[in-house]
Amino acid sequence: MEKNRLVKAISAAIVAITLPCASNAHEQGDWVVRVGLAAVTPDESSSTISTTATGPLPGTEASVDNDTQLGLNIVYMWSDNIGIELLAASPFEHDIQAKGLDQYLAVGSSIDLGSTKHLPPTLSAQYYFGNKNSQIRPYVGIGINYTTFFGEDLSSDAEAALAADNLKLDDSVGLATQAGVDWILDDQWLLNASVWHMDIDTEASFDSALGEVNVDVDIDPWAYMISIGYTF
Repeated sequence: MEKNRLVKAISAAIVAITLPCASNAHEQGDWVVRVGLAAVTPDESSSTISTTATGPLPGTEASVDNDTQLGLNIVYMWSDNIGIELLAASPFEHDIQAKGLDQYLAVGSSIDLGSTKHLPPTLSAQYYFGNKNSQIRPYVGIGINYTTFFGEDLSSDAEAALAADNLKLDDSVGLATQAGVDWILDDQWLLNASVWHMDIDTEASFDSALGEVNVDVDIDPWAYMISIGYTF
C-alpha cells in the first residue's frame, strides 16, 4: 500500500513538471535578467616557457587556477524560442603558476608567478525548447567571447627568484557554446542552471634576468552558473 502511494506521488510530480504551467515562460519581446554565482574552471594547456636568453625550456608549462564571482546575464527574446544573451560578471581573479623551472633554476617544482583579473563578456544566440507556456525551458546557445585581462600582478617569489617585472596577458576572442535550463516559478520569477565552454587563448609575458619570458596558454574554461531570474 505504501509503495503504491509512493509511485502515485512520484507520477504526480512528473506530470506536474512536464505539463505546461498556467503562467507564460518566455515569449517574444520579453527581457530576462539572471543573477547568481558563476564559477570559472580553466581546462588549460600551455606551450613550454621560453626566454630570450635560453629559448624554449623543455618540461616547463604554465597553469591557471579556478575562481567564483557574481554572474549576470541579460536575454532578449527575439521570438518565443530564440533569445539573444549577453553574459557578464564581476572581475574574475586567477593565480598563475609556472611548473618545471626547478630543472633550470634553484626554485621549487612549481612557483607562483602572480595573478591576473579578467572580464569575459559573451554574446550568444540561443534556442529555447518547448513553448512559451512550458514550465521548464531547456536551451542551447552559441556565440562569441571577448576576454580582457587587467590588473596583472607578479608575486614576490617571482620577483625574487626570477627578477620578474612587467607581467602582461594578451586579450582573447573566441567561440563560446552553452547549455542551460530555466524553471519557471511564475510570470516574473525563474530559477536557472547553465554551463558555458569558452575558447580563451592568451600569451603571457614578463621581463626577467633571462630576458623576456613568454608562454602561450589555452585557458579554454568551463563556466558554471546557478542563478535566479526576473522576466519583464
